[in-house]
Amino acid sequence: MKSLCLIVLSIMISMIGIMAGQPAQAASIDNGHFMSLWTRYSHCQAATDIDQLREDALTLANAANGSLTQESFILPLPGKLEELVSTPVARFAVDVKAMAAACSLRVGSAAVEGKRLDIAKDLLHAILTYQPHSEYAYYAIQAKSLLSELDKNIVEVTLNLP
Repeated sequence: MKSLCLIVLSIMISMIGIMAGQPAQAASIDNGHFMSLWTRYSHCQAATDIDQLREDALTLANAANGSLTQESFILPLPGKLEELVSTPVARFAVDVKAMAAACSLRVGSAAVEGKRLDIAKDLLHAILTYQPHSEYAYYAIQAKSLLSELDKNIVEVTLNLP
């Protein structure tokens, strides 16, 4: 009886080990996608054309929103064991959401300087959706600051009209 339990236990442990190795393979396959995002982020930090910058910011924002909604790897276990196991956390070396916020902030600033206020408002308001999370507080504060300047400029323009 003990040997049968040991055999079943060793089979279960080996299956868990095999299953645990699968997320690492998926991460290496997804490296190309991340590198394309990094290229977009680098381009966003160096480019000057507002339309290209806006495209970079939207691509990063879509990727950040998509990375938050992706399902994690699910290990098939019996019900009693499943209650004891926590869901593995997907980890990135770089926070894609922070990259998106930084790029949107840069594009928003460039759009304000280029008098493209509609683009600036859209991107800066998108940053404010990150606000409840403390790790994005810097970006939210900067976006609020730029938006308050925009609102002040709008009031000044309307006051100067005859």
